[in-house]
Amino acid sequence: MLFWFPAMTLMVETMRVMHLQMIALGKGTSDEMFLMVTEKLDAMEQAKAIVIRGGDPSLIIDNYRKIIAANIARLLDA
Repeated sequence: MLFWFPAMTLMVETMRVMHLQMIALGKGTSDEMFLMVTEKLDAMEQAKAIVIRGGDPSLIIDNYRKIIAANIARLLDA
């Protein structure tokens, strides 16, 4: 698969999360924001490990997409 397609999909999914966060603003979002930030920091550590091992960059995008999908699911359930 082309590398740019998953990257573009990740950008669209990220924009969706940002939009859902704005809609949910004021509804217990401080806990959700903290959770999202810690998830992103964990994902950055995982990305660093993938790069150090010489892994495929698409693994990094796939990992971020899983995290974003979890964010969307949580925001839609809230």
